[in-house]
Amino acid sequence: MTNKRLLQVRQILEENELDSFIFFNNEYDNRPNIQYLSGFTGSYSILLITKHNNYIITDSRYFTQAQEESDFQLIKQIERDPWPTIRKLLQELKITRLGFELDKLLVEKYKKLQKIDLKLYGFEKLILGLRAVKDKEELKLIKIACQITSKAFENIFPKIKIGMTESELAAELTYEMLKLGAEKPIVGHLIVASGKRGQSPHGRSSDKIIEDGDFVTIDTGAVYNGYVSDITRTVGVGNVPNDLIKIYEIVLEAQKRTILSASSHHTGTSLDKIAREYISSKGYGPYFTHSTGHGIGLEVHELPRVNKDNKDKLPVNSVVTIEPGIYIPELGGVRIEDDIIIKEDGCEVISHTQKDLIILNK
Repeated sequence: MTNKRLLQVRQILEENELDSFIFFNNEYDNRPNIQYLSGFTGSYSILLITKHNNYIITDSRYFTQAQEESDFQLIKQIERDPWPTIRKLLQELKITRLGFELDKLLVEKYKKLQKIDLKLYGFEKLILGLRAVKDKEELKLIKIACQITSKAFENIFPKIKIGMTESELAAELTYEMLKLGAEKPIVGHLIVASGKRGQSPHGRSSDKIIEDGDFVTIDTGAVYNGYVSDITRTVGVGNVPNDLIKIYEIVLEAQKRTILSASSHHTGTSLDKIAREYISSKGYGPYFTHSTGHGIGLEVHELPRVNKDNKDKLPVNSVVTIEPGIYIPELGGVRIEDDIIIKEDGCEVISHTQKDLIILNK
């Protein structure tokens, strides 16, 4: 595991005069941070990072996996209750000042820690901030996830037919990504919305039948070695109304302008403004109802944000989405989304699927 990441954590320890940080993961509720720090990808573990050593506690289900994936010192949890093991380790290491993730720790676990003779210090978005800047290996994995999703989109377009349901299309797309090497699609983020359902930015697939004249918005990503892609394309089917075609052209131009301008010289706010002002200039400002983009990595939504509230410069080697959209009640919607790596004086687009308007089954 990258020493730089642990050095950054230890620097925070030193700056705050702490003895250790503790991180919990149960049923994958904190897998991204655990994987980022230790390499371990199982569903259950407790990490303890001190000024000089790293420890991982897990049970017999994952002991061998943890040995293979992580170079942390491994401690087997024998009892079902982890707290005797945690308490013993903290006491052996003479930990008295303990840091924890304020936005991740359950109240139940916090109360258990309070029963140990410790001074507790919570930190919000402790690891999420470190994860915003990707190293070479992370960028490689995200690019592969993008390649898988891009190819899956290309393979799925010819299969979209009038009469198939949104759920059938979602199943076909999932199958394509798995065939191409994805671990799975992004959990809870496979959007297929056709016709009037396209007015909802997060319209999950349903049993609605795709009809002549529909726009179909498809938003998904592949997970590869824990890292994700996030790509959206909107395609037309049959005799698409001119109103939808006009909206598509506006969204596409807004996205192109934003990508062309993207660099580390922009804040999240200033980059968001480019897409928003163009769409507003065409009279559709009220119908662009979400941010222009967000970071991706071990999760589909992470830092940095490309929105009106992020006044910070976008860091070099962060990976963000650019995804303007327009959503018209009773008509439908359009979103076009690509993934880009922020560079010092520009960006690199890493999702490659046609985005000039495709109209199928004419």
